[in-house]
Amino acid sequence: MSDFKSQSIVREWPKSEIIRRISDEEKNILRNQLKVVRIEANLTQAQVGKMIKRSRSQVSKIESGKCRLYMDEFLKFMKIYKKSPFFFYSVFTTNEVIKSPRRARVKSAKQF
Repeated sequence: MSDFKSQSIVREWPKSEIIRRISDEEKNILRNQLKVVRIEANLTQAQVGKMIKRSRSQVSKIESGKCRLYMDEFLKFMKIYKKSPFFFYSVFTTNEVIKSPRRARVKSAKQF
């Protein structure tokens, strides 16, 4: 019987690739994307709020940055808007957002 640790595919990240904090600019772009895809889906904030069991006001606050977006809610948004995580991940991989290679080492999902 082989050792479980030897079969582990968990990658050890070098210190130079440790994930950084999300900038305010990136947060704004992500929130704007949430609003754009909601409008493209022909949904109102009230309709989305009902789907995620929140008020229209709370959806508005999430889109405007006045309220935190928690992971469980983000996953609900992805499901409602039928968008993959990679669609939203693109916010963090554009050259417009990542201006300095020192700030973020990973610029593209293709590197994985």
